[in-house]
Amino acid sequence: MKILIVLFGLLAWIGCHDDKSVLDDEVMEVEATWTNQLASDGCSWHFSVSNKDSTWSLLPDEASRKTIEAELGASTGSYSFTPVQLKYSKTGKKAAVQCGWGKTGTFDEIKVIAIRKK
Repeated sequence: MKILIVLFGLLAWIGCHDDKSVLDDEVMEVEATWTNQLASDGCSWHFSVSNKDSTWSLLPDEASRKTIEAELGASTGSYSFTPVQLKYSKTGKKAAVQCGWGKTGTFDEIKVIAIRKK
């Protein structure tokens, strides 16, 4: 009986041990908009993804900013919409972005794998 308890405990520990590697394997590709709506009391640079029923926002991690700038150019201006094809994976973290009226938004952070201007 003790062997079964130890065995099940070991299996449970192995199954829950490395959640980050699972997130890195989940690569998604979507149509998105690289947007900055700070001038209209929205939020600064982020990705906006829409489907029929909802819209959600994603923030790239620091390493992904170079990939974005290489494809889209420098992120300047305070009001912009650029449609893109985005391939990404979630990092499992949240990131903060400046929004209008002195607020701060918190969105899911992503690692940009590929981005292409539409």
